[in-house]
Amino acid sequence: MKLVKGCFILLLMVLGYALSGQESLDCTSADRPYQDGEEIVYKVYYNWGWLWIAAGEVVFKVEDTASEVVYTVTGRSFKAYDPIFMVRDYYVSHLDKTTCQPNFFRRDIHEGKYLRYDSISFDQQNHQLVEFFGKSRSEAQRFEFQLDDWVHDMVSVIYHLRSQKAATMQSGYQLPVRIFFDKELFSLNVNYIGSSRRRIKGLGKQDVHHFQPELIDGYVFSEGDLMDIWVSDDAQQVPLLIESPITIGSVKAILQTYKPSSMSPRQDSYNP
Repeated sequence: MKLVKGCFILLLMVLGYALSGQESLDCTSADRPYQDGEEIVYKVYYNWGWLWIAAGEVVFKVEDTASEVVYTVTGRSFKAYDPIFMVRDYYVSHLDKTTCQPNFFRRDIHEGKYLRYDSISFDQQNHQLVEFFGKSRSEAQRFEFQLDDWVHDMVSVIYHLRSQKAATMQSGYQLPVRIFFDKELFSLNVNYIGSSRRRIKGLGKQDVHHFQPELIDGYVFSEGDLMDIWVSDDAQQVPLLIESPITIGSVKAILQTYKPSSMSPRQDSYNP
């Protein structure tokens, strides 16, 4: 069951590591690579040679409000998997538009018998956090943390990464990222491998940037595990394919549909 659980954590943790620097950006900019109403759907597979097994899907959505940008992420296993290992995950992150830093984050996780509730209120100016953490909202305990700098949550970092300019990076370049969750601060690096043209299942040949992020030992992944992520080589910098080798085969998350904004039609492929 570790495999299926890892499928969904794959997109919500590792996707955020690639491309993410710590400098603050202006979320009100018209030049940001995502817009109000954007929706991206990924299908998660187990792949071994010619064998492809669809495990579930993850949906990312963007909503603009007057003072905030709200990101929501939902992960679900397909009905065929539910009797074996049901996944119903919900994540939400609120960003201040003037700083592009998160001020609130919440996740409700149901993965088999594993339950987790985690909400974080950020005082980024004073580097203070208040976190409620437990199996459920009613059982969550309050914790307070004092940090030395501002931090991302598991979802805000995913959108922050897309504002970095991958086209200006050189092979071997490393990017730092700081993410806070599970009552702990994680400081990681991401390696930029380079650009290429790659064929992706269902998407054809795409111009991409290739990254390899460090992984968190003991959190689904083991020491020495590697992850590869390919991001579109265009202004949107949309993650198209994420792959993690396992003992036999690999877990892959592949872009299924893309809706650029609330005014745009949904695309069954990626055509920038």
